[in-house]
Amino acid sequence: MKLRDLKNWLNDLSEEELEKNLHYNSLDYGISGPVNEFTRTDDNLYYVGDDPVLLHTDKQLIQRGYTKKQIDQLDVEIPKGCYYIELSNEYSILERFIS
Repeated sequence: MKLRDLKNWLNDLSEEELEKNLHYNSLDYGISGPVNEFTRTDDNLYYVGDDPVLLHTDKQLIQRGYTKKQIDQLDVEIPKGCYYIELSNEYSILERFIS
């Protein structure tokens, strides 16, 4: 979905609907909750297998010992300039209780 599509959809909502809280639902993890903020990234963000899941910038990965060549081979999880929401770490907390 593009931001323009979201804007058009929001513009069609009534004032009453716009006052409702926005929630997320993750079918993959079986969790849901409120959306607290939207974030814009000024850098490409990468996931390198951390647990709990963390996203890193090029600069952070270089500080962790990755080379530019290694970083170039990683998949970009969230491209530079994109907006995203973060799900809370509730899944990580639940996972600890189940284990």
